Amino acid sequence: MVSKPQKKAEPKKSATSKSLMPMEKIDYVEGFNIRIKNARERMGLSQEELAAQLNEKATLIKKIEQGEVKPPIELARKLEKFLKIQIIEEITEDYQYGPFLSKTQPSGYTLGDVMRKLEEDKRES
Repeated sequence: MVSKPQKKAEPKKSATSKSLMPMEKIDYVEGFNIRIKNARERMGLSQEELAAQLNEKATLIKKIEQGEVKPPIELARKLEKFLKIQIIEEITEDYQYGPFLSKTQPSGYTLGDVMRKLEEDKRES
């Protein structure tokens, strides 16, 4: 019996430029699920009809409206556009030491860096 040669494993594809994009800083507004449900009902649509319009499963729409799951960002944007509502918002940093947490240098800030900043702030006050 002659065995067939094994196929070589294909090399992994490199990350695309899309995957290297910085992450968006967004969050869901409070009560997003209720906004979705109210907007759907105002349009006179059932969960099944809304799901069909968005090419999604009705069970997913039901879980979103019940607050069991948050919609993926792509679906959240489709819901916003179709229902003419806002359910996601950009996060703004108002934390005093936020720059320490989002430093772009590869090494990042150390605990010592933060402690020095705290000491400087204490001396200034």
